[in-house]
Amino acid sequence: MTSADSFDDTLMEAGETIGATAGKVVAGAKRTAATLNERKEKLAGAAAQAKSETRRVVKETKREAKKAVKSAKKLAASAKRSVKRVARKLKRR
Repeated sequence: MTSADSFDDTLMEAGETIGATAGKVVAGAKRTAATLNERKEKLAGAAAQAKSETRRVVKETKREAKKAVKSAKKLAASAKRSVKRVARKLKRR
């Protein structure tokens, strides 16, 4: 019976060692997965921030372009009126 008890003890120790090793491997894999998820979330956040910044810059540029066009139109209209005014004055002479 002693050899059977000894065999059982050895078997239990081997099982515990394998279980502990497997547990460490699983824990390491979980840590790696958690780290990857954190990095993925950070990258997703950075991408979203860059996208919104780009959208803001595009809107701002559009607004500036609209203002420039409006200003140029006003200037052209003003010049046109000025030319007409001068032409009328010259006709009167």
